[in-house]
Amino acid sequence: MEERHRRAIQQNFTSLVEQTDLDRMVTALYERGVFSEQMIEQYKDVSKDARYRKRLLYMDVTRRGPQAFGHLLDALFEAGHWSLVRDLDPHSALHSHSRPQTARRPLPDTSSHSSENNFVSISAEKKKTKSVPEPAKSPRRPPPAVSSAGPDEEEPAEIPQIHVVKSTKFYEDGHDIKLYRTRGRNRGVLVVFTYIEFLHNTASYRRGAAVDCQRLKYLFNELGFKVLSYINLTESETWSTLHSLKKVVAGVESVFIVVSSHGYPSSRGSDIDIRCHDGRFISVFEIVNHFNNERFPALRGIPKVFIFQLCRGNNEGFLYGGAESDGTPRGAGGGAGPPRLLPPESPGGGRAPDRVTSDILVAHSTIPGNVSFRDRRDGSWYIQALCSVFAARAHDCHVEKLFTLVDKELHKNFHVQTSAVEKWGFNCRLYLHPGLVETDGPDHGHAT
Repeated sequence: MEERHRRAIQQNFTSLVEQTDLDRMVTALYERGVFSEQMIEQYKDVSKDARYRKRLLYMDVTRRGPQAFGHLLDALFEAGHWSLVRDLDPHSALHSHSRPQTARRPLPDTSSHSSENNFVSISAEKKKTKSVPEPAKSPRRPPPAVSSAGPDEEEPAEIPQIHVVKSTKFYEDGHDIKLYRTRGRNRGVLVVFTYIEFLHNTASYRRGAAVDCQRLKYLFNELGFKVLSYINLTESETWSTLHSLKKVVAGVESVFIVVSSHGYPSSRGSDIDIRCHDGRFISVFEIVNHFNNERFPALRGIPKVFIFQLCRGNNEGFLYGGAESDGTPRGAGGGAGPPRLLPPESPGGGRAPDRVTSDILVAHSTIPGNVSFRDRRDGSWYIQALCSVFAARAHDCHVEKLFTLVDKELHKNFHVQTSAVEKWGFNCRLYLHPGLVETDGPDHGHAT
């Protein structure tokens, strides 16, 4: 390895250790031939501290020959760590172009499930009604989270052109409304569920959805969040993943969950059904309620923000050319229901000793009864507006204000669509404080 590349790794060693996932990086570097199967055993030795094993990994990379640095950049790029790629190689063409694919060593148990000819045209989709197909006889096992474009995505993985303005100070508690604490290194986790294509010809291919996923991963990585992304999960895989998140969210200061798919008004009233990859459904309320204080006691008092990019009905308003929607075709059935999705009351209608639901904010890309628009090239209107606003104003605005500004941006740029926000016991202000970490006490912090 060239000395300048070795020096770049040493200068960014702390960031590499703190921001990357050990198992994912070991797998990526093994696939690219940086390490042999025998060599990676030491990084999987759970009897040793994970941080120690990660430090050992990056020290060993500096001794793995002239191609190792490029393979490291490739692995980081695919994992969504674009800021690390820039820091390691500031003059790289990665700043504006797709990273070329490199040859990989095949791993065992990577059988793919071909989904060709499972797409339908928009015109074909309009002839369909909402239906639930029979479950597959041999459902796939839940795949690991990925932080990059996978084989299910058409669009090339490019570094989004998003500049996140960093905070220069911590905001303090007010007299009446306190703040959620977001000052540590474990600032938060973003979990993105993206459904792009659907088996059994149940729904149209969602062009542009992969662009949303890339933008969100880049944005929240820059905000200092750990990012997990899941693409085209079946209903059972979605549930398995939701249950597995208890370990992921342990000790975090905030949780953001984004779900992007086709949405359909539910027969159960104000709820919305979300279509999964196998054509079956999971509802908005089921996802939100999964994170209540009874199921996730570790998240009691921790802010949980849910963002749903999907339709909530059939009303279109005015449609720009080139835009698609994320829901049922017009006239396919299902009413809009009442304007708010409310959590259930406690048994008997009495006041519970401690409430099951709290610290939850739910953001919808559109209002009840309406469609949510998505550009085939640039992604959904709502996610475009959200990424723009969060990047520019997260340093000086709390999250509720950010979503207000997102709706203003949505109206300014696209004129038609109206977003919505619900609060379920979300009674404190949530500042994300991008770029700041408290180290020496409540009055001190430093930029990261």
